[in-house]
Amino acid sequence: MDFGFCGPSYTSQSPIIDDELAMNCYCEISESPGAATKMALLHTPGRKKHALLPESSVPSLFTVNKRTFAAASNLYEIDGSGVVTVRGSLGAAPTAPTQITANETQLVVLNNGNLFVLTLATNAFVAVNMAQFNGPVAQIDFCDGYILAMLLDSHTFQVSALEDATTWSGLDISTNSLFPDNYVSMKVEHRYCWFFSNKKALAYYNAGAGFPPFIPVQGEMLEDGAGAAFATVLLDNTLFWLDQDERGFMVAKRLGQGRVSTHATELAWQEYAKQWKVSDAVGWTYQENGHSFWVIYFPSVNNGAGATWCYDVGESASAGYPLWHQRGYYIQASGQYIADRAMSHTLNFGLHLVGDWASGTIYRLSSDIYDDDGAAIRGNRRTPTTSKENEYIYFGQIEFVMETGLQPILAGVPIQLFDGNGQPRPAQLMLRWSNNGGKTWSNWYFLSLGFPGDYELRVIKRMLGRARKRIWDVAWTDPIAMRFNNAFLKAEGEDA
Repeated sequence: MDFGFCGPSYTSQSPIIDDELAMNCYCEISESPGAATKMALLHTPGRKKHALLPESSVPSLFTVNKRTFAAASNLYEIDGSGVVTVRGSLGAAPTAPTQITANETQLVVLNNGNLFVLTLATNAFVAVNMAQFNGPVAQIDFCDGYILAMLLDSHTFQVSALEDATTWSGLDISTNSLFPDNYVSMKVEHRYCWFFSNKKALAYYNAGAGFPPFIPVQGEMLEDGAGAAFATVLLDNTLFWLDQDERGFMVAKRLGQGRVSTHATELAWQEYAKQWKVSDAVGWTYQENGHSFWVIYFPSVNNGAGATWCYDVGESASAGYPLWHQRGYYIQASGQYIADRAMSHTLNFGLHLVGDWASGTIYRLSSDIYDDDGAAIRGNRRTPTTSKENEYIYFGQIEFVMETGLQPILAGVPIQLFDGNGQPRPAQLMLRWSNNGGKTWSNWYFLSLGFPGDYELRVIKRMLGRARKRIWDVAWTDPIAMRFNNAFLKAEGEDA
């Protein structure tokens, strides 16, 4: 019996309806009709240190003309070998995520309301004269040769001189009169610059004349605002954001399509908001192996431990329903997850580079890495409830169809695993179950995934008792590629 082992995170208001978890694993839908499975479950990528900055976090990474920069209390340039060069001081540690953009000749950085410019040809670094603005800057972006600066606590933005982010005229300013609420987020998409308040959103375009040259696009106003200023992202050739309006908040939206979150994700996020701040959520995006991911980091939830959610755009379209999974950094001492250790991303040198929210580390991110810079990655899949009209099911066996006999690799080096007695052991899968909707659980059982070369090993647990309803919970920490085709049950009256 196929019981839906491969699937997303989806926990309903009542866990006996659905209590699924996909932590540090995600779905991949087969694109070949001859594939062995319609949907597989794959491990999320690992990390390896690429560079270290003398900072407490790396809130912004940016690449232009094959040069990569990071911004925190200073502006840094990082090369392909991880060598770090300081390009200038940004004044102080950021109180909100820094932002970096660029025009044809300049790199433009925003930190704590102030702008800084690095001339790319000469590496000359200057602080912009902020007396040219009517207040501190909240966000920046680039469009048609201009830098656009959204002013803090206002419904106003200002436009730089053409290809010169050091010069800002008081005439090149625009104040929105179509709705009264202050802007909280902005993002340029397809030469349209979208400005979001907490209730509505408005698009501007370059009309080629006037002060400023950007005017509202007729008919391009949304009855949707943004609930998190730095979660608005570009992905899959369009905009994604966390919605807020007069009716509610914390619904993930896609421009032109609408809602892409689920009742389960919205329940989780709105529960966060009852105890912690969610408006400081940070979004970043990347594409690996054809999967386009929107990663959302909630820094304040769980008393500052944070949480991370991830949306797979292409696979959701293929499945016909949203596929969300969670990512987390596992603290072995407490047995708890904190947020995944990434809050920013860029691609350069053939590498995905991500910036840590808890240190000055910049990591290489890759599915070919099976550990988190030396720490274990704990994956966890909790399945849908197995039941049949609330009658008893007698479970004969569960089998996980997956790759076995793989070589454990830690920090890029093949290793031997050892048990508590110092004896060599194979990689393992951990299994437990609940017969009451996750309120109580069985003991953990360890299933062998084989020593290197045991490619034909079957991963099976037998004599599983009976239940009217059962949730299966599977976890793993060993540094191997965890790839599941599926899992199957043999139960009384059923064929495997």
